[in-house]
Amino acid sequence: MTREPFTNFNVVLLQPSAVLEERVASIDAMADYIKAIEAAARDAVATSQARQSTGGYLVVAVRPGEQSKVWLDFDTLLDLEIRKQLVAKAEAVKPFEARKGPVVFALKVALWGGKETRRPAPLPPEWKKAQQGGVPLEVGALAEAVWDDQPQPVPAR
Repeated sequence: MTREPFTNFNVVLLQPSAVLEERVASIDAMADYIKAIEAAARDAVATSQARQSTGGYLVVAVRPGEQSKVWLDFDTLLDLEIRKQLVAKAEAVKPFEARKGPVVFALKVALWGGKETRRPAPLPPEWKKAQQGGVPLEVGALAEAVWDDQPQPVPAR
């Protein structure tokens, strides 16, 4: 039996629908973007030398100005080459237009026949580090806080 290099189980919207309705200019454009991210991720995994079987999340944020950022949150530590390829290829996809703040979602995926993660939502290590000792943040604010891989101080409320 041939194992699929990349399986997308579903898309997890990480913000309330009212926020998404305000920030997503075109649902069709967002859907096309998600399909393009999935294709880029499949290509990254299929062309990698590593054949690591695991499940987890590909977390994506899009902010105004057609900027995107990708974080990975898998059940096991991913091979460095796969990590680099996944992030590079997914971030190379031209994002849809976001308005009034970031749009954050995740693809619940498996690589090389891995099992679907049981976790209901992602928490990438960069996000976890940014939240330590602080108040829980709305996911858009959290994504903005760690956007440049340099955790920004979280403003007190």
